[in-house]
Amino acid sequence: MKAVGIIAEYNPFHNGHAYQLTQAKKLAKADYAIVALSGNFTQRGAPAILDKFSRTAMALHNGADFVFELPTLWAVSSAEYFAAAGVTLFHLLGCIDTLCFGCETPDFPLIGLTARLLAEEPDAYQDSVSRFLKQGVSFPAAREQSLLSILKQQSPNTKESDLRALLQSPNNILALEYQKALIRLHSPICPLPILRDGSGYHDTKLNKTHCSASALRRHLLQPRRPLAEIAAYAPPETIRQLNAAEGYFLSEQDFSQILFYKLLSERAEGFSGYADNSEDLSNKIIKRIRNFTDFTAFCKELKSKDVTYTRISRALTHILLNHRKKDYESARNCGTVPYLRLLGYRKDAADFFPEIKKNAAVPIVARPAKDAAALSKDAAALFQHDVFASDLYYGVFAQKSNTPPKNELQQKLLIV
Repeated sequence: MKAVGIIAEYNPFHNGHAYQLTQAKKLAKADYAIVALSGNFTQRGAPAILDKFSRTAMALHNGADFVFELPTLWAVSSAEYFAAAGVTLFHLLGCIDTLCFGCETPDFPLIGLTARLLAEEPDAYQDSVSRFLKQGVSFPAAREQSLLSILKQQSPNTKESDLRALLQSPNNILALEYQKALIRLHSPICPLPILRDGSGYHDTKLNKTHCSASALRRHLLQPRRPLAEIAAYAPPETIRQLNAAEGYFLSEQDFSQILFYKLLSERAEGFSGYADNSEDLSNKIIKRIRNFTDFTAFCKELKSKDVTYTRISRALTHILLNHRKKDYESARNCGTVPYLRLLGYRKDAADFFPEIKKNAAVPIVARPAKDAAALSKDAAALFQHDVFASDLYYGVFAQKSNTPPKNELQQKLLIV
């Protein structure tokens, strides 16, 4: 029996995701598809529009057989850390044959060559980057020029425009990071890129059958927009889960008051100890806190030519979720992904679960309260970040929807 892995957010799950799952199983000749899913907060530094179990249901009804949660610490981090943690999760599962991911360049060999250069960083590459940096060139530009110079020697037909597109598209960047992680882990998992079909990652228009998750979120977060308008862009289970939410979709704006309180209460100590926060950014936050009106406005207030909006959003989310730099060090010291949190599976895939349990190199957490109690001290500390993030998410949703909050430690496996 063969299994293909996909690292995803499904925020929310749409037709493009269903297409990828179908193609992944077909091209990998896999019997099972296993998903590593971001929890209730995502890589761009924002809450997911629906909680992780709703999004797990979307995946399981559309081709996924098992869904595991990517620990929150890594789900809300840069592309490099996000990808490395997802690949590590699959590597530790011990039963994944192929890793499938989307990309926006048809030149798959170029992705592989570039990933290997970035993973191994040979002397020629490091010397070239250093030379450009001394000339005052920015790091992204120095990296691009260095890669182009070396790749032209290895692959004379490499075009500068193709490399630039490879290094600038979000999906391509993740594709590179996935392959980098596989190389650095010496993993036997085979990479399987699939050309993205439909709208681009950041496209916010509902103009194609395979539109982006960004476009769906933009529609859903506008007041009084009927779900019927997006029915053509998402499978029935997605529409059912969205309907069940009764219009209560979360965004970073819903956490504005909590963030403002956190910034006010900790400004005396500063924020440089938090992940993705530097001394300069900490000082900037303290200086401009009086201009705070809401989450997104403050991100715009803090962004600059050198620090992107997404980086700022992640930095503020780390403050919100108490993600400190030392937490990342502890997580790395205990193996990056020291447990496998199972969110759900399909009944007709249950016969593969013994294979998963037999091959898993770390404990599987299927019953949160009981299984987490057996984790090591460092692993339990990492798991507590998942619990806190979810409790905060469910608490804010409860206030918004006027419903009782869910208890993360009492959540049961989703079986469909």
